[in-house]
Amino acid sequence: MGKLPWKNLLPVLAFYALILSISALPAYRIQKIDSRFHLPNDKVMHLSVYTVFGFLLGGLPYPSAVLGMTGSLLGALDEQSQRFAPGRDVSIRDWFADILGVSLGLTLRRRR
Repeated sequence: MGKLPWKNLLPVLAFYALILSISALPAYRIQKIDSRFHLPNDKVMHLSVYTVFGFLLGGLPYPSAVLGMTGSLLGALDEQSQRFAPGRDVSIRDWFADILGVSLGLTLRRRR
């Protein structure tokens, strides 16, 4: 596998940091943003964000199965971290949307 190129790892780390920072927002801040921008359904948001994340993961030089499991675990970690944000809760359905998004993103990236 050789040396991991930073140009592929940096976007993955930066995007996951963005995901975690948004997940840490209290519910009232999310509602305020939603009232201004009319965000799509929660599950659609999870699917969309994690599709991009899966696409970025797909640029790393590891087997798709390993990247899929890593993305799924990071999605679970993200979901669990929401229990510490006021007014937010943990949802297994959100995690399923994350897993589906990672799978879709990996598929799109690896088919090119």
